[in-house]
Amino acid sequence: MKQIIYSIIAIAILFSVNACNDSSQSEKAKSDTLATAIDSIDANTIQVYYFHGSIRCHTCVSVDENTHQYLKDLFPQKIDEGDIIFKSINIDKNEQPDLVEKYQIYAQTLLFIKGDKVIDETEDAFKYVTTNPKKWKNLVEKITNSLLN
Repeated sequence: MKQIIYSIIAIAILFSVNACNDSSQSEKAKSDTLATAIDSIDANTIQVYYFHGSIRCHTCVSVDENTHQYLKDLFPQKIDEGDIIFKSINIDKNEQPDLVEKYQIYAQTLLFIKGDKVIDETEDAFKYVTTNPKKWKNLVEKITNSLLN
């Protein structure tokens, strides 16, 4: 009987290790694809990056979702043409380590970037996204328009 129980436990461990390896490989492939896409971005493209961890509160999720939605609502043509991109990057999964290092990211951070110009809007995003969404939407528009001009 012990032999059967040990065999079942061994099989379960093998399956769980294999599942973890498959998941890690798919995450790495996703990260590599994102890295390639980001490396090929034109200097005139507005890049909006939201860096976050795996554990996220309501406000963190709102910053991510609402900022992305506002950009799509306010600048649909620019989004479609690739003049504005939005990427949500999980720093806990080691997505985009070059960007994390370049911008010295260690916590939730929202950056608007065009060429060498970097605007950190993390504080305003967290301040307004849930308490005054209209104000946050207006700020997203104002920042993006300033980078477009």
